[in-house]
Amino acid sequence: KNVFIQNAPTDPANLFVRPEVRGMSPGKSRADFSWRCLKTYAPGDALVECTNCWSTRLFSVLFGHSLSTARLHFFQSMRTVSRLALYKDFPEAGDCSQVGTETIAIVRRMPEPSHSRYRLVFVFSTPEDNVPPRSLCDHHLPAFIDMFDQMLERVVNGPGFLDMRGVDAKMYLVLSLRAFNRGPPMIPHNSPCSEESFHISVGERLGLASWIRFKPHEKFHMSEYLQCFVERLGYQL
Repeated sequence: KNVFIQNAPTDPANLFVRPEVRGMSPGKSRADFSWRCLKTYAPGDALVECTNCWSTRLFSVLFGHSLSTARLHFFQSMRTVSRLALYKDFPEAGDCSQVGTETIAIVRRMPEPSHSRYRLVFVFSTPEDNVPPRSLCDHHLPAFIDMFDQMLERVVNGPGFLDMRGVDAKMYLVLSLRAFNRGPPMIPHNSPCSEESFHISVGERLGLASWIRFKPHEKFHMSEYLQCFVERLGYQL
């Protein structure tokens, strides 16, 4: 369906936020989901604890509760633990997909000048041992889907979702290092007059003109180097 997204990002692949970022912001109303990040495996791949909203729980009227399996589904009223992974530019360029244990969500921007309307596709797992009759689905499923659609539009246009996209955009920093084939890497030095220091002119505008080699007589460890490098810049990891 054409869902209007207020203040939509320039890149449509950035519409959804990473699960670990979503877990930092609890639901602010009954219309929202409540997420809590339990563990982060990689950027965009996390184990989260979710509590569904009331409109999603109404689907249990149709599907009931699976009694022959311990597997939980998207409409459970209890807290569920699920591993979620976010994929950008997948399955096509500009798409944004989120894959979970019991749900798959895909969002795609509609081809229109305003770039503010999106098509959202959700795939849910349901209990195999309690499939509702077709007559019941024909009468009630459209109404449930309409309520879910309205709830989803409130969530993605809610006051906290835009803030989460801002946090998500600055959540990670990509640091690239060039191979050092002439000895250990360099690190900023506080004593420019030291015999072991080197003057690097490109660092003068940043106040980092004096550099030394990082522990030249010890085994190199990337974690130690990054921590020391950031501390020399005045920050703490």
